[in-house]
Amino acid sequence: MKHSVNNYQKPYNTFLLCMFCMLFLIVSSDSKILSLFSYGQQLQLQSNIESVQNTTYTDPNGNYTLQYPQGWKIEYREPVIKFVDPVTQFTLPDHKSIITISMGNIEIDEKSFKEGFLIYYPLILQERFNHGLQIVDKILGNYTIDGHTAGSIVFINQVDNSFGVIKGLFITSVFENNKTISITYTSSEKFFDHNMKDIDSMIKSIKINTDRA
Repeated sequence: MKHSVNNYQKPYNTFLLCMFCMLFLIVSSDSKILSLFSYGQQLQLQSNIESVQNTTYTDPNGNYTLQYPQGWKIEYREPVIKFVDPVTQFTLPDHKSIITISMGNIEIDEKSFKEGFLIYYPLILQERFNHGLQIVDKILGNYTIDGHTAGSIVFINQVDNSFGVIKGLFITSVFENNKTISITYTSSEKFFDHNMKDIDSMIKSIKINTDRA
């Protein structure tokens, strides 16, 4: 019985086609793996660069430490009058955004702070800004500072016609031995949200020195 060449050629062609498809899938898979590996390396490099950009600030009185971006400028201010706590001020690169941090004693304990924050702290903040600000939001427990419950207040304040509206975030907490820390972030409405990622990272990095506090 005679077999035509075409009868052998068809299975052979099918075999070659299958081998070609397998090789294509292997090469394609390897290419994707290499691409994912390369992308992972880029993410790792980016992560390393971002971590290098942060540096540690230690409170001169030894009360706390925190991490902040190297581009921020720091100024430590001793009080000019008695019964006022020292203040550390961070000025951000946009020159319109400022963070102030102070830590000192308070006449209430942590329990009383939690009970009265939403009532009394907005009033204290309004008095601090000469009653010229508007409370946008107030929450207890939205932030924590080194494991302690913190209260936060978002506010806006019209300074003057040239500067426009200031938007601010006030965060505070009370620790053992009636110690308290207060953080105030103010900026123009334009830059406020832009800086919040760095602000949140800084707050999460705060470590309280319990030996001092």
